[in-house]
Amino acid sequence: MKFEARGIIPAALMPWTPDLGMDLSGLRQHLLDIAGVPGVSALCVNGHASEVSSCTEDEQAEILATTCETVGDKLPIVSGVCSESSLMAADLARRWEDAGASALLVFPPSVFGKGAQLRPEMVLEHYRRIAGASSLPLIIFQYPLGGGQGYALDTLMRLIEEVPAIAGIKDYCGDPVLHEEVVRQLRNRPHKVAMLSSHSSWLLQSLALGCDGILSGAGSTIASLQVELFDAMRNGDLLLAREINERMNVITRVFYRPPFIDQHNRMKEAQVLLGRFKCAAVRPPIMKLKEQEISSIRTALITAGMLKESTIDV
Repeated sequence: MKFEARGIIPAALMPWTPDLGMDLSGLRQHLLDIAGVPGVSALCVNGHASEVSSCTEDEQAEILATTCETVGDKLPIVSGVCSESSLMAADLARRWEDAGASALLVFPPSVFGKGAQLRPEMVLEHYRRIAGASSLPLIIFQYPLGGGQGYALDTLMRLIEEVPAIAGIKDYCGDPVLHEEVVRQLRNRPHKVAMLSSHSSWLLQSLALGCDGILSGAGSTIASLQVELFDAMRNGDLLLAREINERMNVITRVFYRPPFIDQHNRMKEAQVLLGRFKCAAVRPPIMKLKEQEISSIRTALITAGMLKESTIDV
């Protein structure tokens, strides 16, 4: 299915069984829940939300195959390409295209954190290898610069100029000034590249700059709110957007607080509270949340109007 880098693109979670096996039945239902939200334009798997670093390559392949079989006729599917090796990343790109993906989300290898910002040719080579192995559109995953894996503005622009397969940027830079400048630069280039915000804790501000959509793990749980916010901003209804943002903020403040390693862990607990997941199992080194934090997630869902107090077991 043809992919267009715009609109609401939730990143799906990966439900595990209590013994940490793959709950493919639960995954299918989760995918159908997300795909059933009016206004969702695509769906992403094999990303942070699905604990990609805890999955073998064969498990990633099974996640993608299950996704394509379940909702591939309804939505374009974006699959993450997460590898320390450019050669292996190229192999994954080829494999994911053959499996039915519509686009690829390219993660920066962790080795880039050791100084690749001073060697942008390494970044360019990584993307060239992936683009050479697949005909699918690519999405740059932009990390914060402070960790070393984010790309400087000049490097981003070179990537866009020299790798025509790049169709969008999933921006998680965490820097509003850089975020705005990238949006501005993209807007003034003849080659259209979309800006997909992943700044779930300040989406209203991000969308106000003119982002083309949202690609975020929070969409696994609050896709309907993201759609409402995106539509309100697109229609120029700032008052409505502010109201939606306040409801969303109650939840995102709980999801995206330190330690950030638990953000998708919290989303899984929310899925259990909403009756969507049977359990909130996570694979180590991520560990189950303590009851006090689960209680705060429950309170946030109630405050946002997503959960009724009467549905809670006492």
